[in-house]
Amino acid sequence: MAAKLLNIECGKRICKVAVSEKKGKAYSISDCFMFATPEGAVVDGQIVNPVELGEKLKQELSMHVITSGSVIFSVTSTKIATREVTLPITKDEQFKNVIRTNISDYFPIDTSKYIVDTMILEKSKKETRALVVAMPMAMSDSYTTLADAAGLTVDSIDFSGNSQFQVLKGFQGDGVNMYISIDPDSASVIFMENGRMLMQRALSVGGDEMICRYMATQEMMDEDYIKALQELSVSKENPVAIADTEEFGDCLSRLVTGLSRSVDYLHSSSEENAEKTIDRVVLMGSCCHLAGLKELVADSIASSTYWLEEVPEMQGLANSIESISVYINSLGARVAPLNFLTDEYLKRTGRAGGKKKSSAASHYGVLVFVAGLVIAGVLFGISYMQNRSLNNNLTDIEKKINRLEYAQDTYNSYLAYQKGDKELQAYVDGSLNNNEGLYAFFTEIERKMPTAITMLSADCTTTGVTMSVEVPTFDEAEVVISQFRSFESIDNIVVSSISKTVDDAGLETVGFSITCTYVVPEVEEQAAAEE
Repeated sequence: MAAKLLNIECGKRICKVAVSEKKGKAYSISDCFMFATPEGAVVDGQIVNPVELGEKLKQELSMHVITSGSVIFSVTSTKIATREVTLPITKDEQFKNVIRTNISDYFPIDTSKYIVDTMILEKSKKETRALVVAMPMAMSDSYTTLADAAGLTVDSIDFSGNSQFQVLKGFQGDGVNMYISIDPDSASVIFMENGRMLMQRALSVGGDEMICRYMATQEMMDEDYIKALQELSVSKENPVAIADTEEFGDCLSRLVTGLSRSVDYLHSSSEENAEKTIDRVVLMGSCCHLAGLKELVADSIASSTYWLEEVPEMQGLANSIESISVYINSLGARVAPLNFLTDEYLKRTGRAGGKKKSSAASHYGVLVFVAGLVIAGVLFGISYMQNRSLNNNLTDIEKKINRLEYAQDTYNSYLAYQKGDKELQAYVDGSLNNNEGLYAFFTEIERKMPTAITMLSADCTTTGVTMSVEVPTFDEAEVVISQFRSFESIDNIVVSSISKTVDDAGLETVGFSITCTYVVPEVEEQAAAEE
């Protein structure tokens, strides 16, 4: 990996560019800037106009006199699928091989169109806990095409959730810390407890609604987006925004409601998390300083809320904390990125693992040569010490051994295969999944749910599903909840946080969170009873 690397995030409204470098064991950001994304160039994290955005990126890099040619992209998108899994303890590479072998068990998708990598979350003496992440190949291709248009080489493509986790896991805050990263068109939440990630959640809403309404009142152009963001932002040193933000406070209601529901998701995700309280909320990201947001989050979640630069354990970082708050994904992607590059791109850029193969082949050749010398010496000693008759017998025996050698090789291969097959089956048997319940549940949704329902998000676990749902009215909410209670695939449901919101056009919607537990099949119940 190069000493200096470009780290780029491409959003619908803004692109963030940082130059990261390694200093000893620490990483720092030596340069950073943002620019407005060309209209329509990025949709839900995917580059749909790589040529136009590539030209814009090339101009911005030239203007900031940045010459680094290698780049790591950190991607945020609802198209990226994630699934937490727990398997018996094994080496990381073997763990990933088991995941790849059984990937269809974790995602009800066409896995041939996805690239899969794994975030190791924690290890115990008995098991490994990880987050399996699947990115569409088309999304990966869109970033390599963008890099080609900008004259860059992609070092890796990372998932933003992993980028943030790599930075946050090093901070041992007391109790449960809720880290919220807010950008214009998205927000992400990570719950951490003493360096351990409890849950991660992505929202498809950010600060864009407030910024766009302000721009409309000021008759600002699209290229003024960053200027508008700055005029709406506050800080510890400048607690009053340049703009009069009183009339725009309601624009943050959808975002704050989504963040509050994330806490509900945490409590319903497992018995272990049900009683946990949020000890501290930490805001970061390009929109975390929007006027009034900090106070709204503190009231909604009922917990002490801080900006990242106010957190004491962040003071030891190698450079500006304000920069890290905005460019945390850039810094984290440098530490330990996942790799969602396609095999075709790796081959095209000469990174198909040839060096490893060459090195292995050379070691093998040396071993064979040395072994040959040893065998030759032994045979020479025997022939020198024994008479001709014994040598003739030895020759006959060696010929028989050579004729039967293939059988020994075949037997050894069979034993190796049998051992590998048993190990693989053990991992599969030890894995936790319930895709039959998941499939039955979504089949019933398609069959029974009214068309008025909007499912904003769904978190699937091995025992059930937690969803965020919107409907037009409270009456519709009653119908939807009643329908859920009639599902044959559900054993139990819990409903929480029913609330009404009104958008800019005066349209009312009713939103709520619902947690559904799958029905346990009779076979599993019998097996559990026998155990």
